Amino acid sequence: MFNKNNIDKILKKNKKKRIKELSDDLDNIVFLDFDGVINLDLDNYSGPFTNKELIDNLNNFCLKNNFKIVVISSWRKNSDYKNILIKSGLDKKIDVLGSTDNLEKDRESEIIEYIKEHCYINKFIILDDKEFNKLKKYQIKTDMENGFNKDKFEEANNLIQQDLWK
Repeated sequence: MFNKNNIDKILKKNKKKRIKELSDDLDNIVFLDFDGVINLDLDNYSGPFTNKELIDNLNNFCLKNNFKIVVISSWRKNSDYKNILIKSGLDKKIDVLGSTDNLEKDRESEIIEYIKEHCYINKFIILDDKEFNKLKKYQIKTDMENGFNKDKFEEANNLIQQDLWK
């Protein structure tokens, strides 16, 4: 005979199973800035980006971990950012889903708004050289000297192994 505790355990187990099954259909997202991440040339205002190592690191991270890209860079406002990424060497197997809306707010608020509006997100990380506050634990902070180099690539791989999204 089932008692309340047994039913609660069954329901909890079923819920975990549904979440696990659904999570395979959810997207992992890289919120991607360009300057200071994959573009270290301050004189480059139109692309493509020339630092092959940084693009390769982005490719390897996204392909290895099944991540898609949402652009947060100011480049999204007045350029064909998808074409620039492809011409820079972004692997065509990586989906660029679009960009955050230009809400005339800070990037952090735009990312939060994007997350609120898109319920299909499983995990996300932020690659940006600007400092974040509320979303800091999800950020890999790069800089204009090194960008998304090998160390930051490893840091990103370690970050997604953490239990932040449960």
